[in-house]
Amino acid sequence: MKALWRVLGVALYNFIIFRRQWMWVAQSIMFTVSTVLLVLGWGGSQAVKTLVPVYIVVSGWEFGLNIVGQIVGYDRISREWERLVASPLNLIEYLIGLTLGSSPLLLSGIFVLIVLAPVLGVSMASVVVALLLSLVAMVLGAFLALAIVLRIRNPMNISAITNPLATLTTFLPPVLYPPTIVPEPLRTALAAIPTVALAEITKLLAVGASAISVELCIASIATWLAVTVIAMLKVLRWGLE
Repeated sequence: MKALWRVLGVALYNFIIFRRQWMWVAQSIMFTVSTVLLVLGWGGSQAVKTLVPVYIVVSGWEFGLNIVGQIVGYDRISREWERLVASPLNLIEYLIGLTLGSSPLLLSGIFVLIVLAPVLGVSMASVVVALLLSLVAMVLGAFLALAIVLRIRNPMNISAITNPLATLTTFLPPVLYPPTIVPEPLRTALAAIPTVALAEITKLLAVGASAISVELCIASIATWLAVTVIAMLKVLRWGLE
């Protein structure tokens, strides 16, 4: 029970930040709706049925990479880390509480997609699959971010790395657009990009179609998880330094 209260305390502490900066949540909602309308207008209803589950998974990736990574990075550089370490909190409680408290940024956009899903003809089974995969995406994104930001000493460099990295891995590769426009063998090689692999797995499970071998995509995600965990654990220490 004490562990639960500690987690809730960290969650409330981080939630207050987003409650005061509610425009961040509004921005997330507006961006989600705008993306759906853009794809609906250019690609039609079939394109939206593919976009919605993929976008949910990508939202988890960006949340872990950009939000969780940034908050932990700033706490680590500031004296806040020392205060947290000196408290009864352990590392797992801190990370869970942080994730819960900052989740409005993630859940706001996903909630909009869940509400719009029946209207857009997206099955709830696809949404459930996407929600489960978004947890994997969030964890992988957070691991990658922490493996990078915990090596940074200048706080100005944290968002300067995570923001472009989130954009680079989400919009440049074929994640929100079909990989079929990329010729082979480059298309198959794109499975090495974690967001592409996650998107293709989502497409197969949600709509029954994938342009890249799912076995290769699963192997890519497993490799990324293993590598990022090892890289993160080398710099993530719950103690005074």
